[in-house]
This record gives sequence, structure tokens and C-alpha cells, in this order.
Amino acid sequence: MNGQKILKVTSILMIVGGIIAAITGVIALLSISTLAALSGSAKGTGLLYASSILVTLASVIQLIAGIKGLGACSDPQKAAGCIKWGIFIAGISIGSMIAGLIGGASFSITSLVLNLLLPGLYAYGATQVRNTIDT
Repeated sequence: MNGQKILKVTSILMIVGGIIAAITGVIALLSISTLAALSGSAKGTGLLYASSILVTLASVIQLIAGIKGLGACSDPQKAAGCIKWGIFIAGISIGSMIAGLIGGASFSITSLVLNLLLPGLYAYGATQVRNTIDT
């Protein structure tokens, strides 16, 4: 089944990416605290804390979605939930890009495509697995 392979590969990539991003988010939070302690002032660190917390939460969501995707490979009835997770993660990616644009970053179509590629393939694989129930 092609859908199962796509879902399994994207789920594994999401798990690996989620773990790496969670570790990086925690390191960022600790680094902000260290920076504030060394400078003697926590002034201006609120946005840094907020963005680091959001990155950490998004990575945990991605990790959960990856684990659920692996479970849906063996149980196609769970695939409908994975489609929702994929759309949710794509929404988080778009929200992250919008926040970056508000913060002064430039728009890149390449970045948009790359940010939506994995959640899109994840949702596509889940759709294919879900459709195996109907046939």
C-alpha cells in the first residue's frame, strides 16, 4: 500500500524533527535565561521567550502527530484523525511564517513550500490509508 509507506515515512520524519526541535527549543529557553542573567536585565526578552515556547509546543505537537501516524499505519480507522493533525501542523507552519513576516523577515516561496511539504505528504498518506477502509 502506497499510502501506508508515505504515512510511515512522514511520521518517522515528524518524530525525528519533533525531538530535535523540542531539544532546540529547550536550549533556546535556557539560552535566553542565560543571556538575561549575563546582561543583568530581562528587558526585551518577552518576545524571545514567547517564540521559544511556541517552537517547543509546536515540536511536541509534531511529535504527537508522528506517533499517531505510525499507529494509523497499522489501524486505518485512526487515519482520519491524522488528516486533522496534518492540517493543524500546516496551519502552525503558516502561522509561523506570518509571525516571521510581521517580525521583519522576508517572504520566500521556497520556505513556504518546504514548510508545507511534510505536513501535506503526511495528510495525503493518511487520506490514502483512510480510503483503504472504503474500498
